[in-house]
Amino acid sequence: MQNSSIKVRFAPSPTGELHLGGTRTALFNWLFAKKQNGKFFLRIEDTDLKRSKEKFTEQILDSLEWLGLHWDQPLMYQSERMDVYKERVKDLLKSGKVYRCFCSKNDLQSTRDAGSYLYPSTCRNLSDEDIKWRLNQSQSFTLRLKLPKGETTYQDLIYGNIHVQHKELDDFIIVRPDGTPTYNFSAVVDDHDMDITHVIRGEDHVANTPKQILLYQALGYNEPIFAHLPMILGPDKKRLSKRHGAPGVQKFKDDGYLPESLLNYLALLGWNPGTEEEIFSLQQLIENFDLKKVQKKGAVWDEKKLHWLSGQHVMNTPTDALLESIRTIDTDWGKGSEISFLISVIEMLKVRSKSLHEFFQQSDYFFNDPASFSAEELKKGWKDKTVNQTIEKLLNKMAAISNWREGGLEREIKAFSKDHELGLGKIIMPIRLAVCGTLNGPSIFEILELLGRDTSLRRIETALEKLPE
Repeated sequence: MQNSSIKVRFAPSPTGELHLGGTRTALFNWLFAKKQNGKFFLRIEDTDLKRSKEKFTEQILDSLEWLGLHWDQPLMYQSERMDVYKERVKDLLKSGKVYRCFCSKNDLQSTRDAGSYLYPSTCRNLSDEDIKWRLNQSQSFTLRLKLPKGETTYQDLIYGNIHVQHKELDDFIIVRPDGTPTYNFSAVVDDHDMDITHVIRGEDHVANTPKQILLYQALGYNEPIFAHLPMILGPDKKRLSKRHGAPGVQKFKDDGYLPESLLNYLALLGWNPGTEEEIFSLQQLIENFDLKKVQKKGAVWDEKKLHWLSGQHVMNTPTDALLESIRTIDTDWGKGSEISFLISVIEMLKVRSKSLHEFFQQSDYFFNDPASFSAEELKKGWKDKTVNQTIEKLLNKMAAISNWREGGLEREIKAFSKDHELGLGKIIMPIRLAVCGTLNGPSIFEILELLGRDTSLRRIETALEKLPE
């Protein structure tokens, strides 16, 4: 049942590029909202002014736009809400639910050195006179939340019932000495003001959730529903990171991946539709997505699987759409050629391409005569002068072919192979080298037809003059 009151958010920090884990979080929020006919908001958590960079904000926005994960307005920036946080802090101070902590870093380190990693509430019960004296001495302070006794319990949509004893926590900081709010405080205030109904994020935030629930209660806010997503893991089963070579989303865009490919693969990291189906369009993901089918176990990043899925999406993409995408990367690709010729090139290569960049890598010989040859491939395909003798005979036969079509070319060349008692490979390889400059590619008969008689014969004649090198 659709619920238009559903509101979710994705809240990245612009301290680096949008990474894969963040992208999957954004995707799951977006899918959940779309499935429920709800709203998907974006919030830039840029309160860390030293580490937050405008270039990363722009990159995050560009990456989400490229992926098609469009957000509802307004777009929120935490750095523009400092006055709001200060007002909410004042309310908590007046209510006595938070207190000033004057403990220095050295004081706190001494506590840890003594074997306690929980703050011992040193400043919780300072007298008004003591606080006033410290303030007059310009002592710096943080603000800490007074934790009540007991436990916090909540129902996670993925991990089920979670409860935490308050004695396992401490009176945690909500405002730093410089007056900036901590993540937990600003997130709670923002989620309340945005009317967020569901907080869907990575399981690394599970430890934050009890603290945030305590803040909701202290502020008198209704709590949202929480869902924590399993981690994306590297091959070593540890959290995927840069040390695994995990690139940011921008790298996939730069490498010519279709956004649908990356979204499809990320959706399958931790979510299973309950069927054997693996290829999904964005619309199909919306229709099938269900948080109840998100797994608890971490999902391992598999680049080979991504490449396979990417190839499937390339094959399923209409050829004219691929041409448009290729031209957005390189407006000069195939310049001077008829559109019908370019369409034929893409049709021929799309079954062999996993990304748009692979079209560039594989298509040069459709537009240019081979300029050089790999020594390794020459050893396989054009070993010595005996090849020239065979190819000269074949060239004469090919020049007489009237039906320069794939079928006719295949029949004539196979007949030549049989008449001269030569394996077909001993003919195909040198012809492929002469025409394409490489031993890899689609059917040589398709290539010959598309390039046409004059270009094909000219390239073979040139090869006879230059090879073997």
